[in-house]
Amino acid sequence: MNYKFNIHSYICVCVLFTTVLVTLFVSHSLEEFKRNHDKKVVTLMAFSQEKHLQHKLIINAVKSFFKSSVRVKKNEFSIFTRELLGAREALIFTLTPEMTLGYISDEKFAPKLEQLKTILDEHGKLRGTLDNYELIGVNISAPHMPYLFYGTPIKRLLFNINKLNDTCLQYSSSQLSVKNQNCMMQSTSMISGLFSYNTKLKISLPEYNFDYTLSIGSRASPSMIIEFFCVILSLIFICSLIFVLLYFKLENKRLFQRITRENKLNVAMVSSINHEIRTPINALLGYSQMLRDMPQISDEHSVLIDKMQWSANLLYSVAENTLNYSKSTAGALVLDSTPVNTLQCIGNIQDYYNKLSIPAGKTLDFHVSETLPAVISVDSAKLFQVITNMINNALKYSTGKAVRCHIDICQRAGFNEESIIRGYYIRILIQDSGLGMSTLTKELLINPFTVDAKSKLKHVSSIGLGLYTCNQLLAQIGGKLRLHSVKNEGTKIMLHFPCQFDPSRLSQRLNPIHYREMHILIVDDNSFNLEVCNAMLAEKQFNTVCVNNSKMALTQFVNAEPDVVIVDYQLDEMNGLELIAKMKCIQANAQTQYFILSANNKNEIVDSACHPDIYFMQKPFNTAIFLSCLGKK
Repeated sequence: MNYKFNIHSYICVCVLFTTVLVTLFVSHSLEEFKRNHDKKVVTLMAFSQEKHLQHKLIINAVKSFFKSSVRVKKNEFSIFTRELLGAREALIFTLTPEMTLGYISDEKFAPKLEQLKTILDEHGKLRGTLDNYELIGVNISAPHMPYLFYGTPIKRLLFNINKLNDTCLQYSSSQLSVKNQNCMMQSTSMISGLFSYNTKLKISLPEYNFDYTLSIGSRASPSMIIEFFCVILSLIFICSLIFVLLYFKLENKRLFQRITRENKLNVAMVSSINHEIRTPINALLGYSQMLRDMPQISDEHSVLIDKMQWSANLLYSVAENTLNYSKSTAGALVLDSTPVNTLQCIGNIQDYYNKLSIPAGKTLDFHVSETLPAVISVDSAKLFQVITNMINNALKYSTGKAVRCHIDICQRAGFNEESIIRGYYIRILIQDSGLGMSTLTKELLINPFTVDAKSKLKHVSSIGLGLYTCNQLLAQIGGKLRLHSVKNEGTKIMLHFPCQFDPSRLSQRLNPIHYREMHILIVDDNSFNLEVCNAMLAEKQFNTVCVNNSKMALTQFVNAEPDVVIVDYQLDEMNGLELIAKMKCIQANAQTQYFILSANNKNEIVDSACHPDIYFMQKPFNTAIFLSCLGKK
C-alpha cells in the first residue's frame, strides 16, 4: 500500500483524540461526583425525616399522656417518660404557668436546667435555650403544666452528622450551630474548590415553632484529587505510548518494505536492533527495581511495579531469544565457560525470581541436589538464559498453578551418536501441572513460528522463539533439550547443559564475599546505564564510584583503588579494553577484577580472546550473573 505519511497531521490527530478522551473522562468524573453529592443530600433528608418522626412520636405520646388523665402526678410523669425515652440521653420536662420547672423525666438532669433560658417570641410562643441541648417546645392542655420541652444532647447530634464520610455538614438553628470534623479538615485551595458542591436545606417544623438549616458540602479529598490527576496523566501517557508505538509500527512497516525491496534482512540487522534495545530494557528493569524499593510506595503501586518488572523480564527474554535465534541460524553460538561458585550461581537465579512478582496464582519451587560440586566451569550467562527462559515459559503458558525446578549434575556420553567421551552436565528438570502441550505445539522445538489454532491457550501470544532458541543453543554447545508432555498431566522439560569441574574440589567451598568491603568503579558514557547499574549494586551494599568518561575513570582508578572495575565497551575516546589496559599499566600488581559490559558477547568483540583475565558480560546488567563471576581470579 502506497501512502505518504504526514507527521504533523498524525500529531494533530493524536492530540485531538487524547483531548477528547480526557475531556470525556473529566466530564464523567464530575458527573459521578455530583451524583454522589446528590445521594448524600437524599440520605441526609431521609435521616432528618426519620429524626423528625421520632421527635413527633415522643412529643405526641407525652401530650396524649397528659390528655388521658385529669391530673398527671410527678412520679407518673417520670416513670412514663423514662420508659418512653429508653436508652436515649434526651430529657423531657414541663414548665408551670409561672415559668418554673415542673416535672422532669430524670432528676439527674435537674442541675443542668438551672441554666435554662426562656423567651416569648413576637407570636407569643415560648422558646427555650439550654447549653449543649437542642430544645423543642410545645403547648399542652394541662392547665397546671402548660409548656412541654423535649431536649436532645449536642453530642448525639454530632455523632449523627459525623456518619457521612468526606462530607462537611453544618447544623444551624436559633439555639445553636455545630459542624462535623470534616469541615475543619477540608482544604480550601482553588484546586479542591473545582471538586466541591454545596447544598443548603432549610427545614421548618411549624407545629413545634422550630426551624433549622442543614448545609451539606462535598469536597474531594486530597487523595481523590491526586487519584483524579494521576488517572488523567495515565490516560495521556497511555495514549501517547499507544500513538508512539503506532507511529513506530507505521515507521517499521515503511522500513520493512524498504528492507524487503533491498533484500538486506540478515543476522547483522537483527544484532544491531538487539544492541539498540538493550539500553532501554536495562533502564526499565533497573528503575522499576528502584521504584519497588522505595519505602513510600503504596501496595497498589507496588503491584503495578511488579507487573512492569515481570513484563520487562519477558521483554528482555524476547530480545535475548531474538539475538540467539539469529546467531543459531548462522551457527555462531559458542560457550564462554568460567569457574563459578555453583550454589551461588543457582542461588542468584532463585533470588532473581524472589525479586520478581510471578503471575498471580502461580508458585515456583526450586530443589537443588546436594551432590553438586562447589565449583564448576560453565557459561553462566547462557545457563542463566536457558533456565529462566524455560521457567518463564512454564509460568506464562502453563494452566497449572505449580512450577517445579530440580537441578543436579550427571556424567554421561555426549549426545552426538559418534561420541564416546563421557562429560559432565548440569541437569535441569522443569515441570508444570497444566493441560500439557498439543502435538502441533511441540513442533515449536524445530519451527518457532508454529501456531496451534485449536489450542486452549491460543489467546496467549507466542511465536515459540524461546523454546526453539534454547533447543538450538543446547544442540550447538553440546547439550540436549528433551520435552515430554501428557494431556491434563502437564509438561516436563529436561535440559542438559555442558560443564566441567575438578572432582578433587568437590568438597571445597569458596570463601563468602562481603559486599560492603568491596569497592567498584563503574565506567559508562550512558547516564541511564550508569545510574541503573549503580542502583543495582548499591542494593547489594557495594561501595560504588561512577564516572561517565575515560579520563575521569583513570583519575578515580588511582584515587579509589577499586577491587572491581566494570567498563562499558563503547566509550567516548577509547574502547573498554584499551581503558583497562591503561589501568593495568597504572597498577600492574593490583588484584583488581575487570568486567566488560557490552551489547555483544565475548566472541563478537575483537581481541577478546587475548584477555582471559577479563570477564565479558552482555547488557542489560544482570546482578545474578555478575555475582556468579565475582571473586574468581
